Amino acid sequence: MKLFSSKKWIAAALTSVLVLSACSSNDEGSSSDSEGGGDGDQVTLNTVFLGASWGEAARELAKEYEEETGVKVNVELVGRDAIYQRLALSIAGEADYDLFNVDYNWIPEFAAADRLLPLDDLIAENNVDLDGYLPRALALAQWDGNNGSFGEGGTTYGLPQTIHPHLLWYRADLFNDEALKAEFQAEYGYELLPPQTMEQFEDAAAFFHGKEVEGTTLSGWAAQGSKGFGNVHTWLSFVYSNGGDVIDWDKMESSLTTPEVVEATQTWVDLLEYSPGGINEYTFAEVAADASAGRLAMAIHWSWSSFEVDDASLSQTVGDWEFTQIPTMETSAPHLAGWVNVIPRTSKNPEEAFKFLAWLQNEDNDVAQALMGAGDPVRTASYTNEELTGAMIEGTETERFRRYEPLEGAMESAMARPFFPQEEKWESVVSEYLSAVQVGQMTVEEALEQADEAVNNMLDN
Repeated sequence: MKLFSSKKWIAAALTSVLVLSACSSNDEGSSSDSEGGGDGDQVTLNTVFLGASWGEAARELAKEYEEETGVKVNVELVGRDAIYQRLALSIAGEADYDLFNVDYNWIPEFAAADRLLPLDDLIAENNVDLDGYLPRALALAQWDGNNGSFGEGGTTYGLPQTIHPHLLWYRADLFNDEALKAEFQAEYGYELLPPQTMEQFEDAAAFFHGKEVEGTTLSGWAAQGSKGFGNVHTWLSFVYSNGGDVIDWDKMESSLTTPEVVEATQTWVDLLEYSPGGINEYTFAEVAADASAGRLAMAIHWSWSSFEVDDASLSQTVGDWEFTQIPTMETSAPHLAGWVNVIPRTSKNPEEAFKFLAWLQNEDNDVAQALMGAGDPVRTASYTNEELTGAMIEGTETERFRRYEPLEGAMESAMARPFFPQEEKWESVVSEYLSAVQVGQMTVEEALEQADEAVNNMLDN
């Protein structure tokens, strides 16, 4: 495994953020005043969170923190791209921010450029125990400087706030329907059960696809398929579960034409036959909408998103969905998503920012965030906490957090996106070729050969 030491890449990263900050300098709300933390001064922390449920939870909890400590925490809720822009402004010295909620794949990028504050000393000084975190959740916040080193420890650059690996979602009401079970048994020769293998998944997808249930025509399954990032995120769960990897980290060469990756890609593409029309444009939102409307029999989707199908104001399928680990190929290794809170080196209040960061992710608040509908917990103890395990969907006898058992299992084998500074650019490159396969412009072999070449060119420049 090669140590990341490319001065050329670090220089490029620094140039990109400086250019971005210049282009974004007129962005309304991108700059905030930060009061100093001198003796007798009130400390004000300026923070940026994703405008998702966990960002909203952080904003609510920040009010409690101010009541407890007197430290005011301003929380901006913005989109993913806007977070990156504000972080760029901050590290360029053009805005005063103390804490950012970031997609974990940015950590190697900004850590390589020495723009994130290493937290190990503050962790020790404040007696923060990291042992309570799910190991793979904590690993999202650590990097040892080596490309592809997810899960191998290293410097801690943040604390995870939420994780959401891919799970297999399935309509329990359909899988338990006696007439459908008898029909499936007659056609396939075995009992209709939640798929454990990819072969069983294909059979179930084919069986349900096009079937009409209570006036609704079903699709066999859905997942994100849009060009940009969505198709890559779904495809990675197939690649990892087939024992593949996308880069040979020892040689730092693309490995998209290995038999494992080719087979996984072909399997994914073939299964799209049983997905909704327009699947190649599906983002997170379309998958959740179809699941809520009862138009799907199954989905491969983020664990956390299940809150949408259990919200009576949004969903016609409240309580109908159950969850299990994604189907096995060589193994079951779902793609892991997650968000981490980090402190930029330019923070004027790093010690106070860390205290808030550690408080936000303590045991009580990990549970509190889950109850508030934020992302899935990052601490092991939360998964057996009675407040969570005993919570029911309002007006039902269905467990609100019934996904937690398969989620814990998924977190034993979940794998991150390629853990290296150029990951975001890598996704953009690969997504183009996956999209070409999806729309029939290339065969799997043609696309992966060209993607290999394009990725290697990217790695060399």
